[in-house]
Formats: sequence, structure tokens, C-alpha cells
Amino acid sequence: MSLLSLISADLGYGLRPVLREVDFSLSDGDWHILHGANGSGKSTFLRSLVGSLPLLAGERIAVPDLRLSYMPQATAVDGIIPLTVFEVVSIGLWRGRNIFFKQTPVERAFVMENLERIGLENKAGRLFSELSGGQKQRVLLARAICSKPQVLILDEPTTALDTESRVRYSDSLQELSASGTAIVVATHDHDGWPVDSSHWVINDGRVSVE
Repeated sequence: MSLLSLISADLGYGLRPVLREVDFSLSDGDWHILHGANGSGKSTFLRSLVGSLPLLAGERIAVPDLRLSYMPQATAVDGIIPLTVFEVVSIGLWRGRNIFFKQTPVERAFVMENLERIGLENKAGRLFSELSGGQKQRVLLARAICSKPQVLILDEPTTALDTESRVRYSDSLQELSASGTAIVVATHDHDGWPVDSSHWVINDGRVSVE
């Protein structure tokens, strides 16, 4: 079943299309890997898919109450906000709730479980702003996992990761995919993705299967 689609969509800003006539669809467990040079329109595509950037033409269709999680680059997250690692991951529990809700013991354990999954349980009390770029990326993934998404969209998630962290990161994404989460990744990395992934290329204002 299609969870989220763009149909004959023009994507861009104001009256200026960056990408034209985009057709794209996500179903349970899909892997879509998006490639393109810097400035080609990858972020425009992701923002349009998320729904934060209105389409200039065409349609964006999502199933009702779609649980979608967007993971931006770590550099796009304001490190000035004095939140601990535990608090940042806990944001994944907020969906449809007051931000001042009190977590249950089960929810706190779930947050710690996801910190353990990414190997940063010993950083739970540290300020997010004090972490390295790679550690921030892993924390943002744990936050996304906490939201139990049907669709997970990631922007350059492995840029700041070392080899060991990339393996752990990939394992976490594989677990999510196995549970039915559809995954879209914008990246410069062509290797290390599942063999059944669909690879897409952005070039000259078009999005096409590689």
C-alpha cells in the first residue's frame, strides 16, 4: 500500500520550480536512496515530501494520520537549545501530546533502549550541544525511532560518522525497515545500502531512477 506519493509535482520556491514533474511513491518497507550534487534540489525534494514546502503543481497524497519522521542534518539542529541527549530523544514521544507531558516509566525505558541501540546510553545526561557531529546524528536517529514512524526521511545521515558508527547506524535502519518503516535517504554515498534499494538521481531539474 502506498503511504506517501508525489504525483506530477513541480517543486520549488515562489514561482520558480527547482524540480519538475516528479512522480514518487513510498510503500511499507521501501528503501529509496536519493543522489545528487550539492545544490541539485535534494533538500527541496525532501521538504516537499515531508510537506513543509508547498508544491507549485501536482499532488502530494499521504494516508490519514501518517506517522512521518524527518531527520535533518545535525548542523540544521539548533545546538544552542540547552537540552540533554535524553531530552532530545524524548521529543520522539511528543506526537499529538502536550510538550509538558510526564513520561511513564515504560516510555523512559523506551528512550534508554533506543540510546543503547545507537551506543550512546552513557551520554544520556550530556548536553546535545556538547556532542560531536557523528554523535548528534546518532541521537537524532534515536529520536526518530522513538516516534515509531511509518516513513523515515533522512538528509545526509552518515556524513559525520566513522566506520564503526556507520555499521551501527545501518543496522538500526535495517531493523526499522524490517518492521515495515519506509526509508528515504539523501546521500552522497552510493555503497552500503540494501541490495533491493531503489536509487534515484536528481539532475537538471528531474528526479529519475538510476
